Amino acid sequence: MQKQKRKTNHIHRAACALLAGLALSLGLLTGCGSDGSTIVVGKKNEKGYSRAEVMVIAMTEKKRYEEVCTDQIWGVSVGEKGDDFETYQKKQIRPFMDELKIMNLLAADRGISLTSEERAAMDRAAAEYFGRLPQSAIDSMGVTEADVQHIYEDYGLAEKLAGQLTDNVALEVSDSEAKVIHVKQIKTSDESEADAFQRAASQEDADFQSCAEEAGLTVSDRVLGRGDESDAYEKEAFSLAEGAVSQVIHADDYVLKCTDDYDEDETAARKERIYEERKKRAFQEIYDRFSNTISVSYSSGLWDSLDLTSEFEKNDADFFEIYAEYAIK
Repeated sequence: MQKQKRKTNHIHRAACALLAGLALSLGLLTGCGSDGSTIVVGKKNEKGYSRAEVMVIAMTEKKRYEEVCTDQIWGVSVGEKGDDFETYQKKQIRPFMDELKIMNLLAADRGISLTSEERAAMDRAAAEYFGRLPQSAIDSMGVTEADVQHIYEDYGLAEKLAGQLTDNVALEVSDSEAKVIHVKQIKTSDESEADAFQRAASQEDADFQSCAEEAGLTVSDRVLGRGDESDAYEKEAFSLAEGAVSQVIHADDYVLKCTDDYDEDETAARKERIYEERKKRAFQEIYDRFSNTISVSYSSGLWDSLDLTSEFEKNDADFFEIYAEYAIK
């Protein structure tokens, strides 16, 4: 669970119409059997969440799916093994809970914790969530307000970790790396045709579009960033000043004309995307190194005993929506 954007938002991934075709491809961190009680040799064993705490997340997913698909969803078979949807959903919830636990352990390892203000906000969220549960749901889940508080505080800390873990990692993106340009492009059938077009289009006052029409060639408008094309293409394109015509790019017999040698808005947007991608990779590398040392185990039989099909009074206790309402930005 991390800001990727992110499995932390919620586990709800599939449209109902696609459920029958979903394949299960989970790489569980512990290699446990269905009850989650196996301890992996060579890893530090950490106790996972209680059944009641798992149910806080599970019931939100139950609520969301039933609102869209009705309670008939639980009879649908999904994946290569033909699991019923309840089994499928448990296999989605399990790694989510593992990841939540590991992120909290990583936060403790890095000295990251909730402030008193942040903890109070999570406790208010927990009170809101618990207050929305009907008694039938409380009884079915076996949950207390303290259980809900624990999950909200852990979720809030995981979110905080996702934001802070890479603070000391060099992620800066230069304008040159992110630069976006606009070019007009023609592709010729061979080098001879490319050379002839390039000479014509390079003449003073020549119009690139008119030259292309006269030669029976099609002009394409391109918006380019670094890495979008071959090295030869990129080198030629990014060397052009606005209004300049390129030399022939011999690998594919292209000729270009630069129409904007620095799109400020697109460059800023690309810079942000590159930064977020770097941050995501850096976070994942740190998380993976740490998680590879941890095995999360649960009480015997917990996952087999988890019942997502029980009926109880409809309610609006959505864990993630309430979190978004109370979390300190």
